[in-house]
Amino acid sequence: MKALMRLFVSIALLAGILAGCAGTPEPNRPSAANSTPPAKEGSATTEKNGQETGTWPRTYVDALGREIVLEKKPEKVAFLFFRNFEHLFLLDESPVAATDLNVLKEWESLAPYKDKPIADIGSMTSPNLDKLLEIGPDLIIMVSGRYGSYGDKLEKIAPVVTVDSNENNWQGALREYGKIFGKEQKAEDKISRIETLIADSKEQLKQFSDKTFGVIMLGDKQFWGFTTQFVFNKESGLALNPPSKYVAMSTKGEQISLEGLAAMNPDYMFVADIGGSSKKLQGYLKNLESDSAWNSLQAIKNGHMYALDSSIAAGGPLGIELGVKTIVKHISAK
Repeated sequence: MKALMRLFVSIALLAGILAGCAGTPEPNRPSAANSTPPAKEGSATTEKNGQETGTWPRTYVDALGREIVLEKKPEKVAFLFFRNFEHLFLLDESPVAATDLNVLKEWESLAPYKDKPIADIGSMTSPNLDKLLEIGPDLIIMVSGRYGSYGDKLEKIAPVVTVDSNENNWQGALREYGKIFGKEQKAEDKISRIETLIADSKEQLKQFSDKTFGVIMLGDKQFWGFTTQFVFNKESGLALNPPSKYVAMSTKGEQISLEGLAAMNPDYMFVADIGGSSKKLQGYLKNLESDSAWNSLQAIKNGHMYALDSSIAAGGPLGIELGVKTIVKHISAK
């Protein structure tokens, strides 16, 4: 779990190699999210329900601008980017092998999929290539920021598609997976459903426009203020107001002190474990019960502190959906 926490913090907060902090593609690398790859002429395949899943073969332009010819719909996919599990599952796709499988058990947003038969190939930072070779996938999907580390080795096993982190663009990411699996319309349907949920929830929460909200990720004696887009964004999110002394909204989030949190003093506070463990979160909260600075917070004194699933930090559609429903449920009950 410690390894996952270090990985999660480095990706979700620093967003260095993944270039995901602003949801933009890496420098000098064309974004596949805005491209329209040409489809080659071929035969259309259908799902069991009769819906068309695309025309094959097709040429897909990935996040590094490379053209990958997909001869048929991918069926044995190895997935090396745990933050995008939600996108595959939303499209009714499941990898045969993947890295960082512990998030399937830790994140409530992924709970319905935790028993999927997926082979464990280690971590995203150092996947087990020998095991991957034994499995024999017909496609490997990885994040573009890792391609330079071992992408050439993966190419010897199966065709490789790279994706951007698209941290603040879950719609764009879902559309890309729709193209990869020939499920463009299904992706649009899922996007419409979740965007409608957010819009309806935003309207419902307008009555709290005079209140302030904080999203705090907790660690071992650590506090991180998050600028979670679906919570604070005025156009595409719930448009909730952060405290006047909140962390810079231009960032993904910042580490703060407990005294800094007390200075922010939000009316409502949502907390999650930065390492992704609900059990650890309860331990952190238990340790804070006797802390005078913690107990001085308005949210604590008024009973307005609630837990969120750690998947919110990944910015995926299922985590966002769960986060929105959790916020509405707790706030509307007051």
